[in-house]
Amino acid sequence: MVSSGRPWGNAGVPGIYVVLLYDLLVSLDLDAPALLAGLGVSRDELLAVDRRVSMSLAQTVAERGVEMVGERGLGFRYARAMSITLHGPVGLLALSSASAQDALDAACRFLGLRAPFLEIHQARKGDFAHLQLRSTRSLGIAHDFIIEAMLVGLVFMVEQLLETLPEGTLIHRQGTAPEWLSALKKDVGVPVLFEQSSDALIFPLSALAARPRLADPQVAAIAREQCEMQFRQWRTEEEGVTAERIRTALQDHPAPLPSLEAMADRLAVSARTLKRHLQQAGLSYRQLQDEERYRQAQRLLEKPDLSISEVAYTLGYSDVANFSKAFKRWSGVTPKGYRDGG
Repeated sequence: MVSSGRPWGNAGVPGIYVVLLYDLLVSLDLDAPALLAGLGVSRDELLAVDRRVSMSLAQTVAERGVEMVGERGLGFRYARAMSITLHGPVGLLALSSASAQDALDAACRFLGLRAPFLEIHQARKGDFAHLQLRSTRSLGIAHDFIIEAMLVGLVFMVEQLLETLPEGTLIHRQGTAPEWLSALKKDVGVPVLFEQSSDALIFPLSALAARPRLADPQVAAIAREQCEMQFRQWRTEEEGVTAERIRTALQDHPAPLPSLEAMADRLAVSARTLKRHLQQAGLSYRQLQDEERYRQAQRLLEKPDLSISEVAYTLGYSDVANFSKAFKRWSGVTPKGYRDGG
């Protein structure tokens, strides 16, 4: 199972998503201005490029929207109104990626730039890929709206990428079926099954090799750099320059990874100073090492010619059992389970 990563803290939410909800209420002849009443922000202000709003404001708006629309499938309506281009450089990267798998990996890695309250977990089960959505914070009464909007939005995104939906695509939802289920199934175009163990989009593994109709390596490279720049900027704001410098150094270093002392020498600071800076950011060097080991382990486990023992030794583990325990702590599954589909 591959995760979109840890929670994104105070990354905020793009203002354009609030505008989309506002305009949806207008189309339903509802009191759209009431959505933003007393929040100190206007629709026009939210249209500014790179404008973001706090998580608390975004949740307030979402909950107001749910209360105003009631039992009319707000999540589905919201997803139908959304274009992949509204996702900024993340959407552009997905559209221009060389394969559906690359597009999916981009969405997972950079999801926090657009929806910092969610995680996507990729799993392979038999001949199907499972994209499981999980919230990283309480979403209150807006939970079902947000999960529904994301899952249906993923269906529409796959359709935009590949022109047609792969046969066998379906949605799994936790909880009971809503009153508008029949309309949802008809307009989404894929089966929607409720009372399932997770909220997930499921489709054939074979679709991951498909080439998006707008694939373009030059556009993808530009979009990826924009995503990486925003990603680095957010992490620097959240954790400070030191943590980001360490991450970069670890990614550039072949396994096994350097010790705290060796990293301090490389960055021309004392080990004590390095440790203090990380503690101030709520981090430890061990956390950053594990983050990079997990990334490297995933990449190595994708190579079928390498045994799990060889992967462990490459990463610096002298005992395969210790590697297996560590990998399960990071991902929730053993290395073998990861290879077998999570």
